Amino acid sequence: MTEAELDRHIADYQQHGFTLLPDRIAADTLDRLVATTDRLMAGAAETDTDTGVLELDTGHTRAAPRVRRIKTPHAADPLYFETAASAALMQVVTRVIGPNVRLSHSKINTKSGSNGSPIEWHQDWAFAPHTHMGMCIAAVMLDDCDADNGPLMVMPGSHRGELLDHHDSDGYFVGAIDVVRDGLDLGRAVALTGRAGSVTLHHPMTIHGSAPNRSGRMRRMMFLEFAAADAFPLFYGVDWDDYMSRMVAGIGTSEVRTEPVYIKQPFPTRAPGSIFASQSQLRTRYFATTDAP
Repeated sequence: MTEAELDRHIADYQQHGFTLLPDRIAADTLDRLVATTDRLMAGAAETDTDTGVLELDTGHTRAAPRVRRIKTPHAADPLYFETAASAALMQVVTRVIGPNVRLSHSKINTKSGSNGSPIEWHQDWAFAPHTHMGMCIAAVMLDDCDADNGPLMVMPGSHRGELLDHHDSDGYFVGAIDVVRDGLDLGRAVALTGRAGSVTLHHPMTIHGSAPNRSGRMRRMMFLEFAAADAFPLFYGVDWDDYMSRMVAGIGTSEVRTEPVYIKQPFPTRAPGSIFASQSQLRTRYFATTDAP
């Protein structure tokens, strides 16, 4: 990527809260990622319940496996960590959050070809508050992603707004925004589509979600949450050796930078675990009640 192209993507990110990098992952790396993901997902045919690697989707059977998430893929195979630390991603990520970068979290959300699970509208900051907002989330498309198979959808400019409440009327964390209560104009939402190997980058405050997959084709997306080395999580401890092992650029530090940011912890909760568990407690759902793309 030329410096001019990079500058344009950074400007898009700063203005809109996201940017789309077409065909960012090299074809040979993409082939390896897909093959590795296929291998991990094949394990679903041997289990009836979630495992340490796989979170199963509604309707799963061994005869007809349905996976909705690969948990912490960078711990399941080193290829995913290599991809997170690659120049293809770090060239952009370090421009967004600085030279010293930690991989905070990773996951692969998968949508089966027959109504794969949606994810309701939310902001990532609600799930993972840190001491400052030097964070960004990369989404690597492992399959072609179009309007029919549940693309990531974002609200332009929402990163400049406030953190909306992700708790229900009883005060429990449900991991989603009440779009009616907060008056969101979802007609402004943009679907981020592209060929496999394309990458999107979004701000932790950007409002986003994704509809069910109604296409009959698989849609898999690897999410890599990056944080500046001096941004520390506020609701779980740091294992120092593990922390250092997840540095993808620059050097780690025990110095903590703080900035005045609004924080509401993702507690109390009736359903600890992934976003799917949190959102299972919702009383109303946008994607279940509309014909949103």
